Amino acid sequence: MLTEPMIVEKAFQPFAAILLKLRQPEISEQAPPLIDDVIRWVKEKGGELTGAPFFNYVSFFPGGIMEMQVGMPTDRVLPPEGRFATGTLPGGKYASITATVPYHELHDANMKLDEWARAQGHDFDGTVQGDSFVGATRLEIYHKDPGEDPSGHPVTEIAFRIK
Repeated sequence: MLTEPMIVEKAFQPFAAILLKLRQPEISEQAPPLIDDVIRWVKEKGGELTGAPFFNYVSFFPGGIMEMQVGMPTDRVLPPEGRFATGTLPGGKYASITATVPYHELHDANMKLDEWARAQGHDFDGTVQGDSFVGATRLEIYHKDPGEDPSGHPVTEIAFRIK
């Protein structure tokens, strides 16, 4: 089930993340286990978690390669260290939809949100550099795991930052 797409306002959000460069079929194997690593690192550094885990799809390159962040919102920006990056997700307007569907259906939900927002005349942040698209904020925020919702499916907010 998908909610109706809408435009929402989001505040700036400090975060900690691990950056990955991979292909879309590799996400389900490589990215989810890193959430626990980020949680553990934030706690070891004395930070507090302030929300649900997220994947942020930042850049897209030829050959199906993408760069993404596996992250957790935090109470403040912590000093980066080793494989852990920190920063602030930008505030502003986002096109948003909530998907209560299996994880393998999230790609279709992303595409529906993209089509809807473009049909409404919105452009997303990020820039085209040659044959790459870089600097985007395209979030999947994992609010509920399977089994935490009566549907038995995960509940995921998909949010694309608008220019």
